[in-house]
Amino acid sequence: MKEQDNQLKIPEPLRADWFMVLVTIQADLIYNALVVLSSPFFLLYRSYRRAVVTVSAAEKAVKRAPARIAGGAGRVVRRTWFGILGACHVSMVMVLALILAVVIGVGIVSLYVEKPVVVRDRLFFDYTEENPSAVFSFDKKKRSFSVPVGHSVHVSLVLWMPESEINRRIGVFQLKVELLSLKGETIVRSSQPCMLRFRSKPIRLARTFVMSVPLIAGIANEAQTMRIDALKHQEKMPRTKAVRATLIPRAQTRTLPQLYEAEIVINSKPPWIKRMAYNWKWTLCVWTSMYLYVAILTALLWCFRPVLFPYTSSRTISESENLEIEVVEEEQEQVMERRRRERRNQPRRRNFATTQKSYT
Repeated sequence: MKEQDNQLKIPEPLRADWFMVLVTIQADLIYNALVVLSSPFFLLYRSYRRAVVTVSAAEKAVKRAPARIAGGAGRVVRRTWFGILGACHVSMVMVLALILAVVIGVGIVSLYVEKPVVVRDRLFFDYTEENPSAVFSFDKKKRSFSVPVGHSVHVSLVLWMPESEINRRIGVFQLKVELLSLKGETIVRSSQPCMLRFRSKPIRLARTFVMSVPLIAGIANEAQTMRIDALKHQEKMPRTKAVRATLIPRAQTRTLPQLYEAEIVINSKPPWIKRMAYNWKWTLCVWTSMYLYVAILTALLWCFRPVLFPYTSSRTISESENLEIEVVEEEQEQVMERRRRERRNQPRRRNFATTQKSYT
């Protein structure tokens, strides 16, 4: 019976515990980072509240206390005031350290992270040539760019071609795309056939009848957009500086395709490590800034403690000076006490000497 019950049981679905663990870890990391970054402001607020409470309590005590306790209350108020100044100074130093850590952290992450290149621009083919060509240069006056080394470069062409009789008769034509270096040498070359999508005459007539009003109004047009994935290349030395596209007619023909417009689309894809760093850019900025903030505070506490706590250092110095003064005064009092004792003992010794002489 137990075996039958076990067989009849519905299997439980797989639980995505690993996903919940990842979400929980990420939430904890973000919460801890926010707590660390906001700690200086909470410290300043708490110090201010404590100082206000202490000052109000001291004022009440001064008003209620007799005149002989006024000096002690004034001392308390003075210490509270120095405590407020010390808290403000420490908070200011911590905020400046936080700003410095954020600036350095964001700068380091920005230097390491490489942004993918996305470019879309128009191409103009030169039909005065036997084989019309168009060159797209990376060094432009308005916007110059370069593809970082190690990125995968994807080059695509978008051709907007009319459904004219010439284009339908041409059929297939060849499109050649080349990547050129700074010296004009060909780095990589790609060539592939292209043609308009075929539409039979009845389909064209039916489409023209259905779309007659938009065609007459100029809302629609008799054209096709062709997107061609030309080539894929891994960027390395020598660097790519231009892209050249060439239209080549079919063999044993001279007729070239008619174009309304042509565009080039360049997309680069970084390596997976830098791609992950780019996707988690702000998380890296937060953690880098936090580690730098802790390092800066540790350096200040270890090497520049008087800069961080000037009032405590001045207080320790004044206390040490007061201790030295007290020690010197005690020594002087001891010396004076010895001299007094010696002066008191001198007449006794003289009287004793005179009595001895009289007996003799």
